[in-house]
Amino acid sequence: MRKEKTTKINSTKIYLIISFFLLLITILSKKMINDELIISHFSDLFSIEQIESYIESQKKREWLMFLFPPLIILIRSSLVAICLNIGLFFYDTENETKFKQLFRVALLGEFIFVLVGYFKFYYFVFIKTEYTLQNLQQFYPFSYTNFLDLNKIAPWLVYPLQTINLFEIGYFFVLVYGLHKLLKNKYAKSFEIVAVSYGTGLLIWLGLVSFLTLNIS
Repeated sequence: MRKEKTTKINSTKIYLIISFFLLLITILSKKMINDELIISHFSDLFSIEQIESYIESQKKREWLMFLFPPLIILIRSSLVAICLNIGLFFYDTENETKFKQLFRVALLGEFIFVLVGYFKFYYFVFIKTEYTLQNLQQFYPFSYTNFLDLNKIAPWLVYPLQTINLFEIGYFFVLVYGLHKLLKNKYAKSFEIVAVSYGTGLLIWLGLVSFLTLNIS
């Protein structure tokens, strides 16, 4: 009998595809922020000379926006894979899953977060065409924060509340499904492992960001 050949896209190709779409939306989003928007946002805090100096310095560092998104993907996927790996260790699963397999699962989930940028771009280009820099910074598609007045919420609480969104839920279930396919176990078991491992890692991250925001603000 001939064995069926299964084609599987490796992690490098997945990473390059995600990076391409992420860089594309980064460039498109950058066009939404003009000098007038920045001046209007900072006009109550700084002089026009200081703001113009800031804009010029930002333009000189513009090349960094092409570097950070792909780097963030690598770091985030690696951290998620580490969380899943620790979870599998404590659950003592019989399946010897390699780190690169967990990394690939986390990487596939990044497609969910890439969609965030495109939804945000669509919203401000076609729906809310009049916006401020603060609107751009605070808006997160399909998030719980869209039902709140963020001006009345402490700054350190904004990011944790933004995390309550449909994309985060979608990412969670991509991890669950990916782990389920790797371990070939019950779906509920994979759900439990992801909830404990990734969930704990996410809570630690949210606590760290909140702590830093609280100390900076």
